[in-house]
Amino acid sequence: MRRIRMLASTSALLIALSATPSLAQTAEPAPPGSGGLGFGVKAGFGINPEQFVLGLQYSLGKSLGVFRLVPNVHLGLGDVTSFDLNFDFLLRLIAKDSGFGFYGGIAPTFVTYSGDGDSNSEFGGTVVVGVQVPLIKNKATNIEGRFGFAGVPDIRLLLSLIL
Repeated sequence: MRRIRMLASTSALLIALSATPSLAQTAEPAPPGSGGLGFGVKAGFGINPEQFVLGLQYSLGKSLGVFRLVPNVHLGLGDVTSFDLNFDFLLRLIAKDSGFGFYGGIAPTFVTYSGDGDSNSEFGGTVVVGVQVPLIKNKATNIEGRFGFAGVPDIRLLLSLIL
């Protein structure tokens, strides 16, 4: 439990540092037109259950304009272990030539929990809100909040790097 709190605190610190204006102003913008498309990795923490979270995503939808379908998976380690599969339907508003923007949407979510010899599965939903910030040259980076309902993890804060 102490290790999970330490990992969550470290993740929160990294996310907070990445969101500071001084870092964002010195970073190079994402390549024009990238809009955060492609394969990405995620890390962060969750609340209820308390977890350190790792994830993978693949952003689709270049031909859909501002809309994106982003299938992703998360592995949560902590109070219980969880594995969830999400299909994020997102609306993205990215500033032209800057790489900075906002996005939001909803995701049907299937999650499996295991711990203490028990396991169960739930189907619910997740509301997704995020900001894309140009932290790394030629890469899209996102800070994302995920708010679950109907049996899925309640709150997750994640930092994503699109490779």
